[in-house]
Amino acid sequence: MLDIVLINPPVTLSKWEIGLGSKLPPLSLAFLAGYLREKGVSVRILDACNLGLTINAVLDYIAQHSPSYVGITATSIMISPAAQLSTEIKKRFPGVTTIIGGAHISALPKETIEHFPCFDVGIFGEGEKTLFEIVNTGKVDKTIRGIVFRDNGITVKSDPREYISNLDDLPFPAYDLLNDFPGFYIPTPNNYSCLPVVSVVSSRGCPYSCTFCPQNVFGRNTRSCSFDYLASLILYLQDKYNAREVCFYDDIFLSSKKGVSKFIDVLEKNRIKIPWSCEGRIGPEDDQMYKEMKKAGCWQISFGVESGSQTMLDYFNKKIKVEQVARTLNSVKKAKIKARGYFIIGAPPESLETLEETKKLIQSVPFDDILFSFFSPLPGTPIYQQMIGDRDLDFNKINLFHISYKPANVTEEMLIGYTNSLYKSFYFNPKRLIRYSLMLFNRHKTMHLAKSFLAFLKLIFAKKL
Repeated sequence: MLDIVLINPPVTLSKWEIGLGSKLPPLSLAFLAGYLREKGVSVRILDACNLGLTINAVLDYIAQHSPSYVGITATSIMISPAAQLSTEIKKRFPGVTTIIGGAHISALPKETIEHFPCFDVGIFGEGEKTLFEIVNTGKVDKTIRGIVFRDNGITVKSDPREYISNLDDLPFPAYDLLNDFPGFYIPTPNNYSCLPVVSVVSSRGCPYSCTFCPQNVFGRNTRSCSFDYLASLILYLQDKYNAREVCFYDDIFLSSKKGVSKFIDVLEKNRIKIPWSCEGRIGPEDDQMYKEMKKAGCWQISFGVESGSQTMLDYFNKKIKVEQVARTLNSVKKAKIKARGYFIIGAPPESLETLEETKKLIQSVPFDDILFSFFSPLPGTPIYQQMIGDRDLDFNKINLFHISYKPANVTEEMLIGYTNSLYKSFYFNPKRLIRYSLMLFNRHKTMHLAKSFLAFLKLIFAKKL
């Protein structure tokens, strides 16, 4: 008999989403499992989402392992599939306690428990200590910080739990509990250079206050593991899993030049030679820093640009200027590091003018890749409070790759036509076509790239998303 199964719930995707999408490991569950296991809890992870499992397949897995608890993680996009799964679990295994965690419950604790009776208890905020306390004590009451539950039909929310201040106290994520790690988990072809590639998160919290970004799980209090801990983790991944590349998914990896310099020093001290990529924020315009990163193995940085319009950047509270985007990207390109740009299209102030400003920026700045997502007011964000307030929202309609919100000044057809047109002009540029054609000779990417390209063609030539 097992103590707990942690589940990334099954989600139905369209064919183009499957083709374009990457398979990224559910690191939040791996962190939870690593912590629980160190405390003596028997735990398994079922990544039903990436495995493409049906609800019935998940139920069969639960029947096979007979856990006392099932923990499910869910963003707002995934809360409805998570609830469907939990409902079926309660029907077939009424004695199993179902626990919901993740971004959605952290943003709407009471509302989630009241709206979805299939969840017995919710965990908001960081989950490691809270989940262990529930499983270890078998209790669900107000003495356990960071939970929401029902007591005789009344929704009860306990006090928040303090954040973990020293991330070095956490064991390494339980990568070994993930299906066929790392071979099964592969990003999109333009987001890795060789395989096996591993995903790493070395910090929690974000000091910025972008209005579209929920921060309810880890908050604005930033905490990072030490660089010695990080070096030990990379060496472990190289030794145990033959990792040949690392993708860092921290929100704040490049927020400190001093931190970047220390990380590079630790790599050199430990003689770690491995290609790596990271997420970045527009701002550091430091040619020397990027040159040092390139020398230390960095080959790509993905930037959350969001828009080429100052009106939109101000609405998103990005606290950057459009001119900074060009200066930052030029510094990156001087160091011969590839740059990806993420953009959000269709927020309330969006207009033909702001769309044209974004188009102008993309055409004038040296991006290697771009990715659009459509604006959606996510629970836990300032924009959600402004736009939704106390009104009910159909969470089935939240999807960053489909239009769920229509701004006043542009139509749905305009938004789809604009993104598809920009994708075509950007990726059918002769230089980029040659670059992607050359990728076909990379033995790690040939079939993956071909499959993704076909899915991409279906996307941009479709009339509706």
